[in-house]
Amino acid sequence: MITEATQTDIPALADMLRDLNACHLPHAPHRLHGDGDPAALEGFFNEAMERGARVLVYRTEGVARGYLMWLVQDRPGDAVTRPLRRALLDHVWVEPVWRRRGLAARLIARFEQDSRAAGCTGWIAHVFAVNAGSQALMRGQGAGCVTETFEKRYRR
Repeated sequence: MITEATQTDIPALADMLRDLNACHLPHAPHRLHGDGDPAALEGFFNEAMERGARVLVYRTEGVARGYLMWLVQDRPGDAVTRPLRRALLDHVWVEPVWRRRGLAARLIARFEQDSRAAGCTGWIAHVFAVNAGSQALMRGQGAGCVTETFEKRYRR
């Protein structure tokens, strides 16, 4: 069952965020750290939700097994671009033992329904280049690569 997250979900969301971050940490130690304690991770969700982020929670047997966090992005048009209202799929996570059962696809389907209802014309997601699983998930949901981001880090 997929529902909107409430304040009572935040401790479970914080646990899942810690696990999500741990997966990405080896690939982006220059950007991420694993120092967030439970209170800081819970604060992350409180602040995000206060700023308008929406969080969907997938539950089985009354327990959160995965989540998807997203927000609406509005961009006014300018001399070269059209106005744009799209959804940013900020992150999606399913507990490892619950993967390969379609939970992430169902979260994305609900996200698409909700973002359409919010007036969005589509969605984007930023995926680490080393995250083949997330890339496959996004492609499987009909998303395609539009741009590639190149990054060069200076040595200190």
